[in-house]
Amino acid sequence: MRIDIAVPTDWRELDQKQLHYACFLLSSGHYTPDQIKSLCIIRWGKLTQEQLEVLKPEQIAAFLPMMDWLTGIPTTPVCLEKIQGREAQENADFQGLRFEDWLIIEANYQGYLRHKEISFLNDISRILYGKRLELSAPEAYSVFLWVASVKQLFANRFPHFFVPAPIDENKQESDREVYEKLRSSRNLQIRALTKGDITKEKEIYEMDCWRALTELDAQAEEYNELKRIQQKNGK
Repeated sequence: MRIDIAVPTDWRELDQKQLHYACFLLSSGHYTPDQIKSLCIIRWGKLTQEQLEVLKPEQIAAFLPMMDWLTGIPTTPVCLEKIQGREAQENADFQGLRFEDWLIIEANYQGYLRHKEISFLNDISRILYGKRLELSAPEAYSVFLWVASVKQLFANRFPHFFVPAPIDENKQESDREVYEKLRSSRNLQIRALTKGDITKEKEIYEMDCWRALTELDAQAEEYNELKRIQQKNGK
């Protein structure tokens, strides 16, 4: 029996049902990465029971490397277009999103990474879906995936500003230390954009986050270049 299997090769190729299924598997905690890939191959490849009986485990396994992308972060934004009847904000890449909303999303995203509590993603849903939702596990994972994919996009688009912070594996930061670090980062960004003019803060908060990040990236590039010149001159 000849069996042809056609499956998506990237996050961008998933339709909404496929994306929800992927989030369901990835958020369940019941499956290994290879099991998740195998289940997606079976469903998305539309394999019948007869075909599964013919296929040998090693034949299924041969397809697994093609699905490695499924357990990574998308390089372009992906999201569920509707959750609990609420439409997602218009632009998946956050263009048009207020800078203040981006700061709120970033703070809650960092909170989720630290504590793994869905409540942080529920808070993000207020901005992305226009209402604070009590998200199910798959819905919460989709919100996490959306923000993570946008941050991946931002890291590529604004490389001077989004520089990975050095990690000290021997240091365990308290919640207070993390909060202070986030607050300090937020204040520095606002000060950089207002250039110290506090009367412009409201205007900055209302700015398109892409415009704000473009300016912050340009300032970071200028700072890095100045630092490079100073080091070259031995200063």
